[in-house]
Amino acid sequence: MTKLSRRLELDYSNILVAIFELMLRGGVRSQDLLAICKTSLEHAEARSRKGRGDESNGLVTAALVLDAWHRDRRYLSGNGTPKAVRLLGPAPSVEALIRVQRSGERASDVARRLRAVQLIVPYGRNLYKPASDVAVISAEDPLILQHAARALSTLLETVGQNISGKRTLAPLIERFAEVPDLPRKQVAAFQKFTQTQGRTFLRTINDWLESRRLRQSTGKRINATVRAGIHTYAYVAARTRSRPSLH
Repeated sequence: MTKLSRRLELDYSNILVAIFELMLRGGVRSQDLLAICKTSLEHAEARSRKGRGDESNGLVTAALVLDAWHRDRRYLSGNGTPKAVRLLGPAPSVEALIRVQRSGERASDVARRLRAVQLIVPYGRNLYKPASDVAVISAEDPLILQHAARALSTLLETVGQNISGKRTLAPLIERFAEVPDLPRKQVAAFQKFTQTQGRTFLRTINDWLESRRLRQSTGKRINATVRAGIHTYAYVAARTRSRPSLH
């Protein structure tokens, strides 16, 4: 085994360790994890030959619903803040907002799920408001695992597309900024700065994407769509001497 392939093996091993640890912490049993790995490997082999399959989109639907709640005039008060609405029923309601997103799931089930993970909170008698304009799950919920797996999968696909000699599109952005020696006393400032800058960046990207979404899903037009977006995150890690700083 060459030095390069040993390094690749270590990197892939670290990815699997992170995924397995997250699954075990979420309550997946070791014996069940082995069965999941076997099934996933079979799916990966099939996808590598035949192409990709559909992916779950629960967290994406939640994010789209919360964003729409902060945009749609029917769901905004006179001062531009989200109105309190019913959980179920015709518009204005959480269920109606979900139905517009065409998630493929029962809108009433998704609405109850948003309430269960406290992405929407009670506000008055049988009314609800969003806890935030972004989907942030703090409770232990399968959506956390879905989010992590989806983020990792999307990152790896982007890298794979960018280095593929058969790509039909220009490379997608995949960059990071890092220094190896940020003083610990600057961590809080880094956290605040990236939160502010990231929120502005993502809002701009989201505005662009929302203005270009396909509004009708019937007929052949839906087959001409793709899933597109951008994912950004900040990190603070222990210093390692073996890895270079890339900007």
